[in-house]
Amino acid sequence: MKTLILLLVLLFVTFSSLAQELQCEVNVHMEAIPTSQRSYLQTFKDDVERYLNSTRFTSETIEEKIRCSFDIFIKQYTGNNQYLAQVYIASQRPIYRGDEKTDAYTPMLRIMDENWEFIYIPNQRMIQDDFVVDPLCDFLDFYAYIIIGFDYDTYEPLSGSPWFQKAFNICQQLASSQLGRYWQQASSSYNRYTLARELTSTNYEQFRIALNQYYFDGIDKISIEPPSALEAITYSLETIAAFRKLNPNSVVIKQFFDAKYKEIADIFLQYPTRDIYDKLSTIDQEHRATYQEWKNKRRE
Repeated sequence: MKTLILLLVLLFVTFSSLAQELQCEVNVHMEAIPTSQRSYLQTFKDDVERYLNSTRFTSETIEEKIRCSFDIFIKQYTGNNQYLAQVYIASQRPIYRGDEKTDAYTPMLRIMDENWEFIYIPNQRMIQDDFVVDPLCDFLDFYAYIIIGFDYDTYEPLSGSPWFQKAFNICQQLASSQLGRYWQQASSSYNRYTLARELTSTNYEQFRIALNQYYFDGIDKISIEPPSALEAITYSLETIAAFRKLNPNSVVIKQFFDAKYKEIADIFLQYPTRDIYDKLSTIDQEHRATYQEWKNKRRE
């Protein structure tokens, strides 16, 4: 009996160590393309969702799959099974109460990628291969690594580095390919190349350390140690603000505030004074209207 139990435990551990990293929901919107072309994408949602949820992106042992979503808006069919889409990528992680996981979640990523150019053939076999250029799978791999990297960084400073490097490698490989124009460095407010380059740069390590402090010392402790958690969050935001002054066009810092501004506004309803919202309005001017609205809210 004991031998059987031991075997079952070993099987469970083995299965857990091989579990995939993502729990992803995929939605596909095709209103922008002709009805006649939509039939070719009937299996697209299932294929993409299956790929993201069944692919093993790392060799690490994970305790819980990362919740994420891809909302894909097909913008154009350009012929020869080639499409152009915009994609909204989001991910979140559980909020902990000290060491105990709660049922609440905190957002990590909120990215709108305006230009995904890819080739899709119905029911095609999708395989991850680091040595083959495939704008369909490579795009999904890129954001899978970004999602995983951010998740790791929230628990241990700079631990997402291997996955950010893999994402940057994809950019560099795709940049010179036939469908590589949206993988190259650009001056737009958001592009994949700059995001991955910043996340792999030693110049951005202080930002990533502050990001970890925001989650690990702030969000995960806000329900049990509110004063110290608010202090940690304030310090991390001040660090990010100082860093932003040196890098006003930073893609990764813009992404951080786009994902977090409503959560930040809610958190500081617990702050002793409301002048904190004026500071937040200076730190994150793009979301100033929200901070000023929250400044006048009553504390619950």
